[in-house]
Amino acid sequence: MSPKRKEESKTEEPKGYLSDDNKRNHIKFVFQDCNINFLIGSGLSTPFFETLGKIEEWLTDLESAKDLLISEEQYIFIKASLYNAYFEVAMQGNIDILKFDDEVTEYVEIEDMDTPDDKKTKKLNNTFLSYKDFLNTLNHILYERRSNTVSKQVNLFTTNIDIFLEKTLEYLDLHFNDGFNGIFNKKFSLSNFKKSFYQKSLQYDNISEIPVFNLLKVHGSVTWNMISQNIHFSELKIIRRIERLKGKEELEFIEINNLNNEKWNEHKEDLTIDEIIENAEEFDDIPNLSKFLRLYEKLQIINPTKEKFKDTTFNKTYYELLRLYANELEKENTVLFVMGFSMADEHIREITIRALKANPTLKVFFVAFKESDKVKLNEYLENKPYHNLEIIEPEEFFGLQKFNEQILSPLLEEVRKSNNSKKY
Repeated sequence: MSPKRKEESKTEEPKGYLSDDNKRNHIKFVFQDCNINFLIGSGLSTPFFETLGKIEEWLTDLESAKDLLISEEQYIFIKASLYNAYFEVAMQGNIDILKFDDEVTEYVEIEDMDTPDDKKTKKLNNTFLSYKDFLNTLNHILYERRSNTVSKQVNLFTTNIDIFLEKTLEYLDLHFNDGFNGIFNKKFSLSNFKKSFYQKSLQYDNISEIPVFNLLKVHGSVTWNMISQNIHFSELKIIRRIERLKGKEELEFIEINNLNNEKWNEHKEDLTIDEIIENAEEFDDIPNLSKFLRLYEKLQIINPTKEKFKDTTFNKTYYELLRLYANELEKENTVLFVMGFSMADEHIREITIRALKANPTLKVFFVAFKESDKVKLNEYLENKPYHNLEIIEPEEFFGLQKFNEQILSPLLEEVRKSNNSKKY
């Protein structure tokens, strides 16, 4: 063998979090013998989608200002503009995801000289590839599970309303439950979750369990539509209708995202609701955005407002999905990985903290993207230590790509090595 080939054949040492032998063995045990859950937030879909920023605060402050500072017409105009800002940040790009060329094999650098369209395409490439590596590696780890006492299933609880997970799961041809059943008229039902799949060999009738991903979209999805009190799968029909409406009628909104970016670049501060109201008052004729609002409100999503907690409590589907989340955390020998999720959602945070206190066999790994996420989490926990909570923070800006490279891929190699050594 040539020196070059020898160098290529070396096994790369685990990086970051898994460089510690005790941690590596511990997390290997967790994946082999525990019920696996992920809590996924909007941070996992970056860099393609931007995070929500101050939208929740703006919408909440708008409700407080409704009867004091503005007319009903101005209130509707500002509310529709805020919804449009959320639509641009978190929904519009799903059309690009759906038609995206899936055959991506490597990450690409985003250059300053790239056009906005080039940057958008590259961000989509990198985000899709991160999800692809994440799910593919998880699937292989599930195949390697040695224990027969736990099923080969992973629960993916997500507050994301985008279609990255569905798109990637389908592309990889993995088995998953998203709550829908049917072909021509796909209806959502909670009974469609937690189904196991088995494969029988053609010659000897040997049966083996197939890995399955349960995709539970706690805050709804851009693909959901309500018809006769039932949730139906509508692909991106409502998103496309909103796009057509905006283009056809040339609707005029307050350009909140652009204004906020300008203020941030100049002062490192976000807009306030007072500044948004002042901008609305500059319009001589307030645009009629009632059609946009009616169409937007057909989306079966939890909007980023403080009122979302009331909606979650009283809407049966959302409430039941949160109940399933709580039930999973109460099970014995359960692990939860929190990724791209700041824990700012009070309802989910309360359920998680309650489970940390009540279930001594629960293990929670909080994957911190940056130092400030760890600081914020400790504030939510009132700086109290929890024996079953561990923060993963190998380095600053620890996103999904780095999680795959430094934790999941080395872990898969460890699991395979361990299983192979026990065969002989």
